[in-house]
Amino acid sequence: MPATEVGDIAELRQALARFEPTLYKAMNKEIRVALRVVQKSARALVPAELGSGLVKFQGDDSKTKSRTTRTRAFPKYDAEKAKKGIVVSIGKSKRNNNGFVSYYSIINRSAAGQIIETAGRKNPSGSSESQSNNPNAGNHFINVLNHNVGSLGKYGKGRKNSGRIIYRAAEEDQGKTRDAIMRILAKAREELVLGH
Repeated sequence: MPATEVGDIAELRQALARFEPTLYKAMNKEIRVALRVVQKSARALVPAELGSGLVKFQGDDSKTKSRTTRTRAFPKYDAEKAKKGIVVSIGKSKRNNNGFVSYYSIINRSAAGQIIETAGRKNPSGSSESQSNNPNAGNHFINVLNHNVGSLGKYGKGRKNSGRIIYRAAEEDQGKTRDAIMRILAKAREELVLGH
């Protein structure tokens, strides 16, 4: 086989999976270990309680019903679920609105954790489409989160690259994990090229 040239991550992953599955598994394992540093930091940022300002957002949501639709009610915050929901994701994500795909990321699978992470990202004063009887509920919710959890940390450019927990952990990491992942990918690319 002629020398293999692999440009982007998708091509590298595909070539490794096809020609060097053992190297592919080893690379993913190393990346998972690198990402766990930020995952651990993010889990440490999850507050045990959100304070007295969001009493109705906290507690057991197993019996909660939506008052406006037949779908699931607004989730309740549970610190343990939010912590356990912060996971390392390895695999191709859905293409976002800008056409980007993620192969290695840290996400929060907890609905309440996602809300805490991103509330106020689009509308810093709360959404005008809120279904609450209180027209200032969104603003109050975001202000309490900013005070008790922290304001939106930024990692990268753009409004969508900000959050209170995972993004803050990534910001505090100062690119060390990203650089480690880039080194792991470069090493795997080099080993693939040398092996073929």
